[in-house]
Amino acid sequence: MKIPNFLLNLLQSNNYWDKNSDEFVKANEYLEKLFPGQLQNDMSGRYILPAYDMTYQQFLKAQDKFNTDIAEAVQEAKNESGNEYANFDDFIEIDEKIDVKVLMPLGNIENKQLIVYVLNLPDDDLDDKLDNNNIIWVWHSENDEHICEYCTTLDGTVFENKDDIPDVPVHPNCRCWVEEVNLDDNGKPISSKVCKGQKPENKTDKNEAQDMKMSDNGINWLKGKEDKILDKQGNHIVYDDKTGKPVDANKSLPSGATIGYGHLIKPGENFKNGISEAKATELLHADIATAERAVQDNITVPLSQNQFDALASLAYNIGAKNFATSTVVKYINNPKFHSSVYPDLESAWKAWNRSQGEISNGLINRRQNEWNMYNSGIY
Repeated sequence: MKIPNFLLNLLQSNNYWDKNSDEFVKANEYLEKLFPGQLQNDMSGRYILPAYDMTYQQFLKAQDKFNTDIAEAVQEAKNESGNEYANFDDFIEIDEKIDVKVLMPLGNIENKQLIVYVLNLPDDDLDDKLDNNNIIWVWHSENDEHICEYCTTLDGTVFENKDDIPDVPVHPNCRCWVEEVNLDDNGKPISSKVCKGQKPENKTDKNEAQDMKMSDNGINWLKGKEDKILDKQGNHIVYDDKTGKPVDANKSLPSGATIGYGHLIKPGENFKNGISEAKATELLHADIATAERAVQDNITVPLSQNQFDALASLAYNIGAKNFATSTVVKYINNPKFHSSVYPDLESAWKAWNRSQGEISNGLINRRQNEWNMYNSGIY
């Protein structure tokens, strides 16, 4: 395998000779990804490069590392710009293509390429070059005893330039706020957030998925996907989610202590003596409610029942916060959305395949099953 340029630069850096340097740590991290389990150290602690490459699973793991790097770089750029909806895709470039010989599952060897991405932001005028053409700002005035004539006239005003928006508050006790709305190419709102002021808690945004719940078919399907451990009487007992093994009732609970259908035991909960099937189902319904709310709050387009069930399963597995910020949500809400890292909804969905930083065959299968449910209605 030809060593990629960015890695050569790290290996040739003067700091690489210092085992405590960031360059040494980073270079060795990538060497382990590109040459997993194949490297030996010389007397100085540096790696001796092997004469062969990687298995298919190791190839997927290495590419996943590069995809994660660029996704994190984009998110960091969005955070720094203060604009979650800005389109940074035009600044994502292919930095390098690494030719590798990959041992496939059936034993054949195929020539493949690992793709390394870089975020090449302009030195100046970044705001002018971002794709902000589909963003508007809407003024909302709260009609209460504190409203003034000026706020009344602004209610519902649409601003196409952020610099034209008056400061909030505009007078003492002012409860007005400004909504930043992201539009698709047809001018239809696809997402929004508070730009200025504070949105009153009693105001709610209605979307097409808000009243949906996970179906019985979806819940039963989810039961079959979650791990569980039963005793001889058929009761659910506590197990360690990391190892899948039962937890000794006489020992303290590990951080991943779980019971029933994937219920992570919270502080104050005591299931030392196990729980019945009915209780396990009750806990599952309570946990599913959090996943349902994640779909309800973040998906703004109509969904079929099988699509809602699949999304709820994904949210249940990866967590509501990860779901809300995922590329999956962006693809579903905006048919014009495109990511250079994940070229379509399916690849964005299946990218959630890691457990504790490692690619998991179980999660690869689960994502495929969820995709079949979402795309084809197969439970």
